[in-house]
Amino acid sequence: MSTLLSVVQYIIGLGATVFLPAVMFLIGLMFGLKPGRALRAGLTLGVAFTGVSLVTSNLLVGQVAPAAQQMIDRLGLNLTAMDVGWPAASAISWAWPYAAAVFPLQVGLNILLFAVGWTKTINVDLWNVWQKVFAGAVVMYLTNSLWWALIVATAMIVIELKVGDYTSERVQQVTGIPGVSVPHACATWLIPLAPFNWLLDQIPGVKKIKLRPDQLQEKIGFFGENIVIGLVMGLLIGVLAGYNFAGILKLGITVAAVMVLLPRMATIFMEALMPISEAASEFMKKRFPGREMVIGLDWPVLAGHPTTIVSAVILIPVLVLLSVILPGNTVLPFGDLGNFACIMAPIVALVGGDLFRTLILGTLALAVCLWGASAAAPAFTQLAMDVGTALPEGASQITWLKTTPVTWAVIKISEGSIIAIVISAVLLAVSFWLLKTKWSGRIEEEEQ
Repeated sequence: MSTLLSVVQYIIGLGATVFLPAVMFLIGLMFGLKPGRALRAGLTLGVAFTGVSLVTSNLLVGQVAPAAQQMIDRLGLNLTAMDVGWPAASAISWAWPYAAAVFPLQVGLNILLFAVGWTKTINVDLWNVWQKVFAGAVVMYLTNSLWWALIVATAMIVIELKVGDYTSERVQQVTGIPGVSVPHACATWLIPLAPFNWLLDQIPGVKKIKLRPDQLQEKIGFFGENIVIGLVMGLLIGVLAGYNFAGILKLGITVAAVMVLLPRMATIFMEALMPISEAASEFMKKRFPGREMVIGLDWPVLAGHPTTIVSAVILIPVLVLLSVILPGNTVLPFGDLGNFACIMAPIVALVGGDLFRTLILGTLALAVCLWGASAAAPAFTQLAMDVGTALPEGASQITWLKTTPVTWAVIKISEGSIIAIVISAVLLAVSFWLLKTKWSGRIEEEEQ
């Protein structure tokens, strides 16, 4: 197991910007692309991921997150569980002794489910296997059962694939990239959110409210442009953080830059993925008539949509407020305070880029984040201490803000809550039915 873990950690350690291009190069060759085209597609994908990573890490996380943390400091919050962010959470998760078992589990299960026709997604986003490791490790520390840990990891893999299947057409619609899906852990937030999206459709007048960024620009002109929205939001966050005049102006320009640069990355993703998508389509038509295959990718393919980043920035102050007023919350947002755009991305796909719906559902998603992270804190803290991780100064517990709804549900079930079992089962069934029957097609088809 230790040898396998070392191999897996080495592969994962290459990072998405190296690992995914290599995988896409091999996939391109498998589907009949000439080596030169396959290599170019893989390298271009690596460039796209690098660009998104630079913008989010250096600007959004590097500049906006400290301002948001300053807001929290000014509020003087006394919360017991500190969010350590995904880099620390992934490192601690991979230190779990059974982490290596989850990597072949995801690959093997995906191949099996595709072979029997139960999924159309081939998930190449293996860099994010650690999120299933996190879920399994937390559950094992709660139940003392490796079997339960592997069952939860398996459930996460299956749910991600199915949500990826059901939302693939809308992902392709909002990105403009054919033949792709996003079977990411952040997509599992659609399970608790789907019924609320349906409920919004039942409220008179609400269903007709549409507020996409391009429509906003048409209505209010210059002030609806992404660059201006970014400037205003950056200035507002700077004021709330208590920055001086120069700091406020710098933050405004920084957020404006994020709003402009991330959407530009969408064209690079399209350039990288179009040849592979076309080759995959031809391959499937020739060898498996009637079968469809989509390539499952990491959430940054949706980062280029304006609504993804606009909603993520707007909701930063909302997350701070929720951490103060939400009953039962023990989490101090910190590591991922400016890095929850991945949760907005699947919502954006579901609602076709509608900013109004994304903000409402995004607020609910952040509440679920805080509750789930609060529930996971004791077990995750124990795991961290067992693998030799020191707790941050002043924190009695640590956690991960983006603890998935699936993990939270299993935590509540492990506590012996019959209500949690019933609600989880009903919610999963209802949400899958809604995603499959009502929202699996393109928005234009739905509105006709």
